[in-house]
Amino acid sequence: MALLKAISVPTEQRKKTTLASNLYYDVIEIHENRVIGYLNGNQTMTWYFKDYNGIDMVKASMNSQFGQVVFLTGINSKNRAVGIDLGASQNRNAMNDTNRILFCSGMFSFGKTNKFADTVASEIRKVFENYKTNSDEKESGQTLSVADEIKKFKDLLDSGIISQEEFDTKKKQLLRL
Repeated sequence: MALLKAISVPTEQRKKTTLASNLYYDVIEIHENRVIGYLNGNQTMTWYFKDYNGIDMVKASMNSQFGQVVFLTGINSKNRAVGIDLGASQNRNAMNDTNRILFCSGMFSFGKTNKFADTVASEIRKVFENYKTNSDEKESGQTLSVADEIKKFKDLLDSGIISQEEFDTKKKQLLRL
């Protein structure tokens, strides 16, 4: 897995966060970037792009002090979360949602939090959309080749080279049934 981008924390916020992010072709990882994190056994949080349908960004406001990058599943609201604490206490309910990356602002510092969250969301969205585009192209190409393979085996069946049983077995194998 080749690293495409290490998402850096803005200079003024580096002392307030202990997390680092790595963005790969098909996954994003967030982990402790200090020695103490490794010694304490803190885990890396990982989001595989294949599991999601989209990426959204929710801005911090008076109602919610969290800027959020949200990974959209389109299935249900079962969520988990990792927080990037930029200087304020974390909301425990929001921390139970792992389809979100939270950016916690201090009181009335929404602008910096939203700017940082928007930058991170943009970087993730670019790589995510590239992954989805390439993934869709591969799947459509694979579908055509499976159909072509079945057609070839059907021709062999019609020619009497293979039996109906062999054709059915190969068809199930190709269709992964």
